[in-house]
Amino acid sequence: MSTRKECYGSEPGFPISMAVRAGDFVFTSAQGDHGFDPAKVLYDERGLVVSDGNDLPPRTVADETRHTLRLIEATLREAGCTLDDVVDVSVWLRDPRDFHEMNAAYGEFFRENCPARSIFRIDFMFDCRVEIKVTAYSPAG
Repeated sequence: MSTRKECYGSEPGFPISMAVRAGDFVFTSAQGDHGFDPAKVLYDERGLVVSDGNDLPPRTVADETRHTLRLIEATLREAGCTLDDVVDVSVWLRDPRDFHEMNAAYGEFFRENCPARSIFRIDFMFDCRVEIKVTAYSPAG
């Protein structure tokens, strides 16, 4: 197995890669259907985000899930693999009641040989309800 590390994509203004290949594995950063400007984030007195400064239109949890998985798909493509190579998925939901809608949209992308998956409830610093991170196995050529 190669020990060389390759980084793919970046998020402007942030010290992260959207994906990293380490040998035969590709790890993505958590991604979501959101955008935010750190200088425009507004917090309440408890430190919770009131506004992340984005101007995205309202969307459904299913739409957020689909768009997020399309972003991940593009990131994986850049790293030389596809969603078919995904072996592990972590999903974060703001509201557990969104599980059914997220799961239905998720199932549009993973129909056979589904990867292992974990789902967590979390508060975000962004105006999103879903974030997803994947690990893919794709032997380096």
